[in-house]
Amino acid sequence: MGHAWSVLCPKEERAGMVEALRTIDGLAECEFAQDASELRERMAECASGERSALIGLSKSGVSDVNLAAAIASDGHAEKVVLALRSPSGSLRSRAARAGIDLVVDLDGVSPAPSAEMDAAPVPEPLQNSDGGRTSAAPGPALAPEGARAPILTFCSGRGGVGKTSVVACAAVAAASWGMRVELVDLDLSCGNLYAMVGLARGTDLSRLSAEDLGDAERLGRLGASCGERIRVWGPCERPETSELVSGIVSELLGALALDADLVLVDTSPTFSEAVALAVRQSDRVVLVHDSRPGSLAALARTSGLAVRLGVARTRIARLENRVDVRDRTDPALGRAEVGLEAARAFTALDGGDEVSDYLGYGDAAGLLEVGSPFAESVAACLAQLLQELGSLPEAEPAQRAAQGLAPRRRGLFRRRREAV
Repeated sequence: MGHAWSVLCPKEERAGMVEALRTIDGLAECEFAQDASELRERMAECASGERSALIGLSKSGVSDVNLAAAIASDGHAEKVVLALRSPSGSLRSRAARAGIDLVVDLDGVSPAPSAEMDAAPVPEPLQNSDGGRTSAAPGPALAPEGARAPILTFCSGRGGVGKTSVVACAAVAAASWGMRVELVDLDLSCGNLYAMVGLARGTDLSRLSAEDLGDAERLGRLGASCGERIRVWGPCERPETSELVSGIVSELLGALALDADLVLVDTSPTFSEAVALAVRQSDRVVLVHDSRPGSLAALARTSGLAVRLGVARTRIARLENRVDVRDRTDPALGRAEVGLEAARAFTALDGGDEVSDYLGYGDAAGLLEVGSPFAESVAACLAQLLQELGSLPEAEPAQRAAQGLAPRRRGLFRRRREAV
């Protein structure tokens, strides 16, 4: 009796996949899954090492490499093999980093006769105890922990709370610790994250293609670079094209996370489909709010929606922005009201006009350099989140930030921008 394999591919590609499988395992016995969720379910049902997975040309809405990485991360498969046509060297490198055992070039495999293809068993969809189709728990198809960067998504539920300012300062803080940061602006129609880090524009997300997302080297050339360590993606150059982006969000975040140290996602005040996809794929969802009237109500609506999308409450953090340093209010106040009893509560101190002045000039890095209380408290929040995720750099400034300590500064004077 041969080794058991579960295969995911389009029906018209099964002959080639059967032949490719024979080049790997001459005694293989295979069954075909109908979609990505069923494949993961079948692998999860087996004892560890009892079954292997072969994935290729699946057209499942999730890229083959990300799906294969998720199967490898689940830890049930003995082997995880990716079968593609003319895979690039960069894709093979991504696959290796994600824990995928082998990448097979289908162009070098001759198709099997159609009779042999038809002989391969096609299983019925799995049934639950009520007779309905089961599905995998909602969640991203990602590379194993440690092989990819953490993804942090910042949401608000209302405009004007300073969410984009927080994301920009978090990015420059991470970059100052030596991290490679991917900034994704999902305020697709009106986002201006690129401007806060000094760029004239970001990468138009509506112009990205499947070919771009499948080739790490090609994708890397498309990002709008801010210095050596930050790249900015989004929003859309034309607001009317924003509806084209939802189909690529999951794949884009997965690809960026395989080639960076940190992915930060800024969002629109309301949950679009693109924002919902990012929230589900994130390691932490940070809800940004302030103390204005109605803030707790907006926070409650946003947290409730995130939970309904399948985000565990333990993956949600809360950041109150523009907190007066003299305010003695308990930062945990109101957590029960919005259902966030288990959520970490952070504060970002009010930086006054200095924050809008620097960010208006596109100089988020300058805020950190001059010791802005806003920038330093955002850095502390980021450092503690990364520490929770096991991704905090060993750089001294990062370690000090995680302890809530101000960075050591050189020189007698801080840099200030002259008024004009």
